[in-house]
Amino acid sequence: MIIKICGITSEEQAEQISSFGATHLGVIHFSKSPRHVEIEKIKSIKKHIEKNTLLTAVVVNPEEKTVNKLLDIVDVIQFHGDESLDFVLKFPEEKVIKAFRVKEEKDIDKIVPFVEAGILPLIDAYHQSAYGGTGKRINPELAKKIVGRFGKVILSGGLSNKNIEEILVDISPYGVDASSKLEIKPGIKDIEKVKDFVKKAKSFYEKNSGAVS
Repeated sequence: MIIKICGITSEEQAEQISSFGATHLGVIHFSKSPRHVEIEKIKSIKKHIEKNTLLTAVVVNPEEKTVNKLLDIVDVIQFHGDESLDFVLKFPEEKVIKAFRVKEEKDIDKIVPFVEAGILPLIDAYHQSAYGGTGKRINPELAKKIVGRFGKVILSGGLSNKNIEEILVDISPYGVDASSKLEIKPGIKDIEKVKDFVKKAKSFYEKNSGAVS
């Protein structure tokens, strides 16, 4: 299972959220994002999280040298743009998550070659002017179809401490990824909401460890 809290921008919040039991913390390295974090700050955040929490750098159409530089610091790279399979496969598959913005059923086809290559997919709602962090939810029927087909899928988009239990029961993804619905403002989390979200997600996965593979 994966419980990922994304859009972290401060060492203090990273340390707090790591202690709650989130499996992954996400930092955005994309200059157009309001949650953008520079590489030196990412290094500092990494030093403040627990060893069993994986730091994930979220990038959008990056240069190869940028990814390699980040992989010297973080545990996982999440490609959230229009990166090709050939580009993604330049990096260790166990350190890669590939995000897909899903608008309609035909979008599922573009996930297939990545899954066949051993890349872990994340599905997010489609937004015409943003790559993520919009708080918009993916169509639940589409999400169920994707999870049913591929099994190991991370669900993102509009997840909150208020809806996480219902969504987990309904869709049962391998992992969940939350950001904007747990914020006071972009990049600053509401710590109590995050704590509640992680607690509820952990409880679901612990109770259903045999059902979610």
